[in-house]
Amino acid sequence: MSTRVRLGVLQAAAPLLAIAFGAVVASGIILAIGKDPLEVYGLMLRFNLTRSDSVAAIFLKATPLTFAGLAVALSFRVNLWNIGVEGQYAVGAFAAALVAFGMRGLPAPIHLPLAVLVGVASGAAWALLPIALKLRRGAHEVITTIMMNYIASALVLYLLADVFRDPTQAGTPRVRTPLFEDSARIPLLRPVLQLVGIDVPSHSALNWFLPLGVVLCLGAAYLLARTRFGYEVRAVALNPDAAEAAGIRIARTQFYMFLASGAVAGLVGLSDVLGFFGYFDIDFPKGLGFLGISVALLARNDPLGVVPAALLLAFLDRGAQGVQVFSGVPREVITILQAVIILAIVVGYELVTRYVRAQRKREAERLVAGRPDVSEGEGG
Repeated sequence: MSTRVRLGVLQAAAPLLAIAFGAVVASGIILAIGKDPLEVYGLMLRFNLTRSDSVAAIFLKATPLTFAGLAVALSFRVNLWNIGVEGQYAVGAFAAALVAFGMRGLPAPIHLPLAVLVGVASGAAWALLPIALKLRRGAHEVITTIMMNYIASALVLYLLADVFRDPTQAGTPRVRTPLFEDSARIPLLRPVLQLVGIDVPSHSALNWFLPLGVVLCLGAAYLLARTRFGYEVRAVALNPDAAEAAGIRIARTQFYMFLASGAVAGLVGLSDVLGFFGYFDIDFPKGLGFLGISVALLARNDPLGVVPAALLLAFLDRGAQGVQVFSGVPREVITILQAVIILAIVVGYELVTRYVRAQRKREAERLVAGRPDVSEGEGG
């Protein structure tokens, strides 16, 4: 087996070994509470893979995680930590909601794309201040994006509860916007899937944002791998000093990638808001931005790895519900499994990366050692 093939197999095996390691650690916890790990894992597989509602729920859960993971990965690709995806997607979803219920009488081909574009623009706008402070004043983006999360949460809560609350809900515990216009709702995938013989439960909210997320990941992968801008991104990530010496404007590249990260973050909450709920309320799903960090780490910041990483987390989340209900195992055990898998993959990838670099260095040294000395040949 050649060195290149061996290294490729090692890199491909790293996530599988990390998942196996996480399963072993979780098995110890399951044994400690008096349950059979094989029985629990078997139940999880049956619950997730043999029920159409579970399969649909996994893909539905993976939809916002795909956008969140891609948003984080885009900023990581230029060595920037966008911890503000949480606030950016909250602002983007609320802005899209304003368009969805506030603009009436528009046809669906205009209303829905407009709501989506406003969500994207709002997410990018919320990322503008942190990257501007980073590039102009040197403010660390981790600090500024975390603070922007708090500001976004407070701002959205104020606008929701005191400005745009549905007047028909006055006097009730419900704090939400008015219902959206049907023209601003994301169409469901169920009719199309049924045409090709795929059974989807009637209550499933699986919608067209799932294929949109896949297409966006493919587009990002092509942009980063096959275009001049993608070359500049890779150069900035690998060696900023060399990139700058080659004439690449590092600040410009980081600015565009961070804004792209915020724009994608603006899409995170739209599947739930425009596709499932049909209104924005105080119980709007939270925490997706931080889960996006886990997705990006699992995917090694590769857009092509974001979708399977999102599906893995969604699979474990759905499985946690099944084992909690049918076997009495606390869902926190599955949360520990997720955390261990993420840590193992991060550590495993780092070890594999160091090993690959060491092997390539040895190969280069052997090639140099085996090359004839041209200067001696000319002197003779």
